[in-house]
Order: sequence, then C-alpha cells, then structure tokens
Amino acid sequence: MGLFSKNSASTSQYTTSTIIAQGCSITGNIELTCNMQVDGYVEGKIRTEQTLVISTKGRVKGEIIANHVVINGLHDGTCYANTIEILQEGKASGTIYCDDLSIERGGSFLGETHPTSKETVIAINSEKKDKVGNDEKPKKVANLK
Repeated sequence: MGLFSKNSASTSQYTTSTIIAQGCSITGNIELTCNMQVDGYVEGKIRTEQTLVISTKGRVKGEIIANHVVINGLHDGTCYANTIEILQEGKASGTIYCDDLSIERGGSFLGETHPTSKETVIAINSEKKDKVGNDEKPKKVANLK
C-alpha cells in the first residue's frame, strides 16, 4: 500500500495516541478519549479516559484527570487517577488523589496525597457544572473509586 493509495484515509481499528512533541507548547484545556504522551510542554487541564505519559522531556503544569498516569518528566498541579506511577526521572509536586501510587527509586514527589472517593468525583463534576453554567451532565472520565 502506497502513501497515496485510496485506503490511506480509512480509519484504524486500534487505539490511537495523541503526542505533544518535544518543542511543542500548548496552553489550554485538552479533553480526549485516547492515550496521550507529552514530550513537550502543556499548561492547563488534561482529561483523558486512558493513559497519560509524561516523558523525560515532558512538562505539565495544571490539573490532570486520567485513568492511569505515568510521570517520568515534571508535573506541577493536581492529579486525579486510578493509578499513578512516578518513574526514576519523574518529579511531581502538588496534590494527588489516587489509591494506587508508586514511586520508583530516583523519582520524587512533594505535596499531599489523598485517597479517591465519591466526594472527589462529585467535586470535579459540580465544578464543571458551575463553570459551564447549565445542567449538562459531565462525561465519565475515569473510574475513580
């Protein structure tokens, strides 16, 4: 199959990933249903139903809501997830809401940790409702306990 074949526009049956490349900088809110990898810089809110990976060159400043978060770069802010891994070169600071947190030797975390709870999920949803200004039902992002 060539680069310009008729089938090149067909959709994939596999899960896709969004990559913020090194040298790329984004300010604002990002909401996705697929995996995401940050090699560049993101300032704002990231919501994904899947996995967010912050690579060694990646930097995220702001709120993260995801099912699984892997930090091998820098994160500064609040993080809500079912599972959070801080790898050897990862540095996280802020507040973490998670029941399954692991920090590898060499990784660091400075801040507060709290267990996930229904109250936390309600606080996220009511915050969105207040900002939107209507009774729109928020989408379920992660299966927080």
